[in-house]
Amino acid sequence: MSPKRVYWSAFAVFGLCAAADVALDVSAGDVGINTAAATAGIVTVGYASVVALRDPDRARVPSDWGPLVYLVVLGAALYTFGVALQLYSVVT
Repeated sequence: MSPKRVYWSAFAVFGLCAAADVALDVSAGDVGINTAAATAGIVTVGYASVVALRDPDRARVPSDWGPLVYLVVLGAALYTFGVALQLYSVVT
């Protein structure tokens, strides 16, 4: 897989996990300006990542493996782990 696809896939995973995080907050009754801002961010990141994944050559992202690609993938993985722990605490 090319670094461009990995980069934008990590953002897509981040957007999906953020949507799950907001859904958990809403189900817990925590609705406020922070939830609205998070939803706006989810829509923006989700839309950008889907558009960039459709044609990654047009997107201006790193074209080779480097620290930025690794940092984005690591950040998405850590955020996914955090949301998974939050989901686990809700289930148990």
